[in-house]
Amino acid sequence: MPGRHLARASHHHRASFLPVSLTLLAATLCVALPPATAAQAVGAAETVRQFDVPAGPLASALNRYATQAQVALSFSSQQTQDRTSPGVHGAYTTAEGFRRLLQGTGLMAVRSGDGMYTLQADPSPQAAAQPAVLPTIAVTAATASGPFGAEQGYIARDSLGATKTLSSLRETPQSVSVVTRQQMEDQGAQTISQTLRYTAGVVPEARPGRYDYPNIRGFGTPGGADANFIGLMDGLRLPKGVYYIAPSIDPYMLERVEILRGPASVLYGSVNPGGAVNLVSRRPTTDTTRELELQYGSFDRKQLAADFGGALNESGTLSYRLTGVARDTGTQLDYAKEKRFSISPAISWKPDADTRFTLLANLQHDPAAGAFTYLPARGTVHPSPWGRLPTRFYEDDPGFSRSDRKQASVGYEFEHRVDDTWTLRQNLRYMHAKYDYRSVFQMGWDGDLPLLNRMTIDSRESLDGIAIDNQAQAAFQAGAFRHTVLTGLDYRHNRADARLGYGAVPPLNVLDPVYHQAIDLPVYDNISKQTMRQLGLYAQDQIRVGRWAALIGVRHDWTKAGTDSGALSSGVISHTPQRDEATSVRAGLVYLFDNGIAPYANYATSFEPVLGTDFHGQPFKPTKGRQYEAGVKYQPNGLKSFVTASVFDITQTNVKTADPDPAHPFASIQTGEVRSRGLELEGKLSLSSNLALMASYTLLDTKNTRSTTAQDKWPYGVPRQLASGWVDYTFGEGALAGMGFGVGVRYVGASYGNSDNTLKVPGYVVLDAAFRYDLMRLDPRLAGAQIAINVANLLDKEFVASCWDDNSCFYGPRRNVVASLRYRW
Repeated sequence: MPGRHLARASHHHRASFLPVSLTLLAATLCVALPPATAAQAVGAAETVRQFDVPAGPLASALNRYATQAQVALSFSSQQTQDRTSPGVHGAYTTAEGFRRLLQGTGLMAVRSGDGMYTLQADPSPQAAAQPAVLPTIAVTAATASGPFGAEQGYIARDSLGATKTLSSLRETPQSVSVVTRQQMEDQGAQTISQTLRYTAGVVPEARPGRYDYPNIRGFGTPGGADANFIGLMDGLRLPKGVYYIAPSIDPYMLERVEILRGPASVLYGSVNPGGAVNLVSRRPTTDTTRELELQYGSFDRKQLAADFGGALNESGTLSYRLTGVARDTGTQLDYAKEKRFSISPAISWKPDADTRFTLLANLQHDPAAGAFTYLPARGTVHPSPWGRLPTRFYEDDPGFSRSDRKQASVGYEFEHRVDDTWTLRQNLRYMHAKYDYRSVFQMGWDGDLPLLNRMTIDSRESLDGIAIDNQAQAAFQAGAFRHTVLTGLDYRHNRADARLGYGAVPPLNVLDPVYHQAIDLPVYDNISKQTMRQLGLYAQDQIRVGRWAALIGVRHDWTKAGTDSGALSSGVISHTPQRDEATSVRAGLVYLFDNGIAPYANYATSFEPVLGTDFHGQPFKPTKGRQYEAGVKYQPNGLKSFVTASVFDITQTNVKTADPDPAHPFASIQTGEVRSRGLELEGKLSLSSNLALMASYTLLDTKNTRSTTAQDKWPYGVPRQLASGWVDYTFGEGALAGMGFGVGVRYVGASYGNSDNTLKVPGYVVLDAAFRYDLMRLDPRLAGAQIAINVANLLDKEFVASCWDDNSCFYGPRRNVVASLRYRW
């Protein structure tokens, strides 16, 4: 990555007592960096580390040193051009090591923040006369733990998920958003979907509740086969089951959430053309981390969370992280509860500066996974003769329903730097999950009576998934061109089993609901078994020449799938094999102006296998996607901010649409096409050490350009406009010092609620708020403790989030208040 190096920064967490549900906004961590001074070159007392950096080209020596020192370093390629370093060997503080490393170069390292450095000309007479040094290059990075994304504040400078190499967001010709750990805490995100509430181009809660499946750039329905489930974690694909089983990750376990807009098949194979979400786990750290958090809130929410980490030996070659959460809460629905117990242990071994092996695991049990309800449009979007159904209305039966989910995963990340050119990596994860689900669901009104027709469903599912990604990265100079070439071979194998049955149940009178009825258990008559194997070979080249940065990638995938399905009662089990191949491409270009402006353009394609067959038994072909995108990114020097504006045009082909032959009433054909165009604006800005701002706006034009039933209609659940804004202010002086406030507003425009666009769901506006206070201001003995109160939907707005047909509408979340107490030491 030209112009800058980001490596692990030594960071000691300041103690603070905060909530995990709706927590504070630490704008103090969003602070704009002050100008560096020479006096900062030698910091306060630092840890003595062992360094082993050989003599050689200065850029390579600096990169190697920053990795060993665990600091973030920013410098330009022009500063290091034609310069060499004498290297450094032995035990030194970071400052002393820099002095020895830069001896004779005419440069000095200037500390500009906690674990952040930049290069400047050395004004001392002792500075040697290597080529003249360019003016100061301001620090533009704040990465605190290398490629895995710990950040102070809201503004991420780099991403690993966007390119699979640690790359500057400004130099990446693609629209990418990052939700940092700080933003998740300050806005009180309780689910992955809630972390995406302030992200451009994303409708995160079209169907609030048990699952996370955002709609990105107009693609992804509020459920069903076309739902855009969260598909990536730590750069590897997550498996998915046949019907109701999909992994659920708690946001407390994460360091950041990366949103990659547009096709990402070149890196990850089969993905939604609108974009992908990559979850990044908390990882081991050699800096001691201790955190405990208590929460209590609306619907009798009780939560205990803990995060511990640090070195396991004196040399720091072994480190660990242990993160866990236990939660018991009601929901806005009568009788529906959520319970979760999750723990994520991790151990990292780093025997030298060139080798790292990290073991990541998770064990989670959700004895009560919340409600999965939906209601008719008449009584929610529109009034019924007997009024509107309350948002707490429960269509299920508490004596019958069950939702018990278990999941476990284990994997590793291995990286070895062979030399200054080559780096090898292998990442692997295995996941197993089981889900027992039973409920009563409504099927619409019984004529004009206040009775909801209902059925029962009982299912037992399991899944097993293994994903492995092998990478070889080469960084080298070829004349004026600097290359970072990545080649990889990845493989995943998923297996999913499901047994389910349906049964009859009496209607429910909504004016006088009777629960705990005697309901017979359905018979497990339907069985399904699915296997999916995917092998992908890919190559990517990131090229930097002068102010130009280009990205070119290509991938070829081979997929093999098989589905066994049928009814046990009939004894007929059918087998449907599928084999597909697809080639995906990606190309982008960005120009980097000195003032921080970076216009870019890209073209990318995607594919997604579609399981099943048409009426004649022919397997479906994969859907194909292609995107044209152009935009501009702005990251001004001297001001901690990042702004992105983009326009895009995405077309998806081979979309399933209803078979027009009246003799095939339940069959589909693949002549459908969906086109989505739009404008996205997103900005994050720290105006001072006390004031931080975020804002986003999205304008969408999405329609079915080819369909047998919905020609030129909008897909349901896709609004035309989205907007959001968040303002945070912290008092630094006076009687209110230590107190902070955050206020947010979210707007989701109107959407259609069925495929023929005869049902329209109104848009809505909700307000969020946050309050926090550092208890050390009351008593120094309370250092490290912080209280917070977070409120989502402050004015308790009642609204319908979306519908997918006239009998399937979803109420949005009502007001939710969470008080938190966090202690860090």
